[in-house]
Amino acid sequence: MEEPDRREANEDAVQGSNDQDERERADGSSEKDPKITAEEIEGDEVDVGAAGSGELQRRLEAKDQHIRELYDELAAARLVADEAVAKAEAGALRVGDLEEERAQLQERVRTLEEEELGWRRWREGQDRLVARLEREIERREAEIGGLEDLLERSKGEMEVYAQEAQDVISRKDAALEDALKRVEGLQHDLEERENEAAELRAAVDKLRAELDLEYELRQRMADPANRLREGIDLFNDSEHLQTVGSISKSLGPPEVHAALGDGGEPPVILTFTWEDIAWRTYHADPAPAVKEPRIYLESTGDDLSGMDLKPSNAHIGPDGRVVLGL
Repeated sequence: MEEPDRREANEDAVQGSNDQDERERADGSSEKDPKITAEEIEGDEVDVGAAGSGELQRRLEAKDQHIRELYDELAAARLVADEAVAKAEAGALRVGDLEEERAQLQERVRTLEEEELGWRRWREGQDRLVARLEREIERREAEIGGLEDLLERSKGEMEVYAQEAQDVISRKDAALEDALKRVEGLQHDLEERENEAAELRAAVDKLRAELDLEYELRQRMADPANRLREGIDLFNDSEHLQTVGSISKSLGPPEVHAALGDGGEPPVILTFTWEDIAWRTYHADPAPAVKEPRIYLESTGDDLSGMDLKPSNAHIGPDGRVVLGL
């Protein structure tokens, strides 16, 4: 609790301060009320806080705290000023100190206003940065939209290409099936041709064997004695031997003469004579190229007059076959 003298001094100081304020307002020479300036600063502070980001909000809250502290300081300064006025009325020595303190407070307010202006400029810079970022985002979104359109067109083209590829694959599959069918047909034809070739090779082998035999036979029959024997063997294997055997049963064994005929490949001529009763002449051609009949009866008769009979050089053996030599 204050002492009575202290309370009276304060009341006198407050009264003196109020009188001083009235005089200053009357004279029109008083400065701007710091409270009004603080309210303006607070309004600007609200604007700054509304537009700032998280960091700006934190700084503005710190500034609000600082300004509230300044308000408290201003209130305290007013109280001090009032006390100083009261004391100035009581003593002129305190006036200078109060005026200097008032000037410091005004300088502090100007500093705060400059800081606020700096914060406003920083906010404007942040706004410009945000606007630039928004334009960049719009540009990027436009690019993304263009890429999406390009992607859609690419998808459409890919679908077309896929359909075309499917058509090509289908055509190739059909062509492949046709080719397989043709290959199967060609394989079948090839098998038939191989069978035909095998048959032809067999026929050629057979002909070659026959030719070899014919060549060997020709080589063998190139010798007159061999040709004569081949002709006799050919006659012995024919039905004409049975005819000669039947006649021989009635007329007795015949005389047999075997000789080669004329020509490059002469036939074998067999002449059978039964005493002076009958005769028969046969041609037997052992050449394999000769067409049938290879053995045939050339002449026969019952009269031997006028015939050029040659001596016998063959005979009928015990088995009824013609044998060369006597």
